[in-house]
Amino acid sequence: MAALALLRRFVGEMCRSLGAYGAMHALGLWVPGWPPDEEPEPLDGPPPAHPERLRPDTALTPLERALLRQWRREERRRQKR
Repeated sequence: MAALALLRRFVGEMCRSLGAYGAMHALGLWVPGWPPDEEPEPLDGPPPAHPERLRPDTALTPLERALLRQWRREERRRQKR
């Protein structure tokens, strides 16, 4: 009996979820990904109010320097492809 109740709940939740997904998709409230003709612009640094923009005179921490080195290595590898 408990298994039947669990199955009914599961099927009911699935129907509600799929209905909500279909409604969102049909109304255009959510569109997955970017449109094919519009790619996001590449980032050229932190946004205007980011702490790195507010305090350019503050030195990076050792962790931040390590992350920057790692990021630069990955960028160089991507550019070589």
